[in-house]
Amino acid sequence: MLAAFSWESYKLYKRPAVWVCIGLLLFLAIGLGYATFYLVYTFAPARSSTGLPPGVTLKDFKIALYPISLVKYTLGTWDTLGGVFALILGVLSQGSEYGWGTVKTLYTQRPGRVALLLGKLAALSLAVLVLVLGLFAVGAISSYVVASIDGKSTAYPDSIVLLKGLASGWLIFEFWAIFGFALATLFRQSAMAICLGLAYAIVIEGIIFSVAANVGGDTVKQVESWFPVANTGYLSASFGAAVPEAMAKTIAKPVADANHAVIVLLVYLTVFIAGSAVLVRARDVTG
Repeated sequence: MLAAFSWESYKLYKRPAVWVCIGLLLFLAIGLGYATFYLVYTFAPARSSTGLPPGVTLKDFKIALYPISLVKYTLGTWDTLGGVFALILGVLSQGSEYGWGTVKTLYTQRPGRVALLLGKLAALSLAVLVLVLGLFAVGAISSYVVASIDGKSTAYPDSIVLLKGLASGWLIFEFWAIFGFALATLFRQSAMAICLGLAYAIVIEGIIFSVAANVGGDTVKQVESWFPVANTGYLSASFGAAVPEAMAKTIAKPVADANHAVIVLLVYLTVFIAGSAVLVRARDVTG
């Protein structure tokens, strides 16, 4: 397994597509997550604040861009959109082997199929960790710059909160990556895996549950609490929302707490990994 991990890590390291995926997310985190919103919150006309609670303006939302909100803002902004990039990483890690026709060579030589699979998953997890660390790093730098420009405090959350935030971000992105990996294993290609992964997130957990909640109310929300994407939201929401203090009390509490979210996501990870292992062992790849 260690040898497989070493090979797979090197393959991911040398793949331009991996670095393009990571680099694009980090670029969006800086350009969209901080630069664009800073300009909007700073220079938006006064009428843009219409509809907000009394005494609250768009400029007050710049609190989200300051270092103290690093964990809240990073997880709240990128738990799903950033997860899409992790999904693509997972799909590329496995799906490309089928597209290149190298899967036959991989699974007919040493190490064994399961050992190779675990090595690939470990290498993928390392790539996801790099993605999460990079996302928090650019957020830390960007928020420091924004706070310095505005003359605000540059204090970050305490180390425990930062560590919990990093661990939560890794678990959220790990779910997305392993989800993509499992889909690529199931369909033996990348295109279908990416399309169905996005369709599931957008249609089933995005649209269908939103519409059904208007009819079924709390019952539908309780059902949704056992689905994975909802739990990535619960986990990020457990750190609070990066909004002005006057609006904090108006934010609805998540249906489930962080402990529930962690357990559900770990169960899905286990199912996806076990399912991938069963498929890899059972299939004939020599024909």
